[in-house]
Amino acid sequence: MNNFEHNIQNDRVNKNILSQKEIGLRELFRNSKNPVEVILQEMDSDKIKEFIDESLLNDTKSKLSELAFKDEDDFVSKILEIGEPIWEITQKDKKDLFKQPNREMFTAEDVQEIVKNIQATKAQKIYVVGNVGSGKSTFARELAGQTNFKNIDLDYFFQIYRQEKNEEANLSELLSFVLEREKPPYIINHADLLSHNLSDKADMVILLNPKKEEQIKSRQIRQENKTDGEWQHVNIDDYNKISRDNLDNFDKIKGKIVYNNDKSGTLVKSLKPTEP
Repeated sequence: MNNFEHNIQNDRVNKNILSQKEIGLRELFRNSKNPVEVILQEMDSDKIKEFIDESLLNDTKSKLSELAFKDEDDFVSKILEIGEPIWEITQKDKKDLFKQPNREMFTAEDVQEIVKNIQATKAQKIYVVGNVGSGKSTFARELAGQTNFKNIDLDYFFQIYRQEKNEEANLSELLSFVLEREKPPYIINHADLLSHNLSDKADMVILLNPKKEEQIKSRQIRQENKTDGEWQHVNIDDYNKISRDNLDNFDKIKGKIVYNNDKSGTLVKSLKPTEP
């Protein structure tokens, strides 16, 4: 039994959360020239320092700095092993926010129908957009799993860009950086792709637009877990405006709506013609 399988059986940390951690590490390994350096940057972030004892954090960073690995599997296994004390503290008792019963978020049907539309249109460049807390990252992972497309989380690439360029990137610069080095098929997700008019190179745009009440519920759960992240920068009073702006920008995209679920708020527009 490898270390990841051991952790999956550890009731202190939700197995779905750990599965997502493994997926994230694999994405990082495939996209970064120095994935350990990116993790070290993350260890220096306030969201880690706030919860982790300084001696434990320094010990973990020291082990990471000395880490050697053979391949992707070896990298993932060793990172999970070294970071186990950190994950136990930061991920303990976390839940999958978008998989809880009676939530009107995206559904399994949404994913299945969108897969069919991807196949029908032969779309290879998929953008997933929506407000903070709409479920983009979880949705993108599930869709990537169903299609075998590469899942590109732009939040990781901000760290990779900073590492390689030694400077910060705005969203437009970052997207250009990603598109220059990544070949389709892929799925890209970010909250601000619509507001910055950056969807013109997509084959398909998926807008996750759950009800305001659902987004607030997810936000409250995150706050209870003390993992607000970028949520703290979004005022709850602005949710309705953000939703309207996203819908307006979505409407401006030239293409055809191929799927709409009023209950979950999931909308899909194809920028490619459907095959006869």
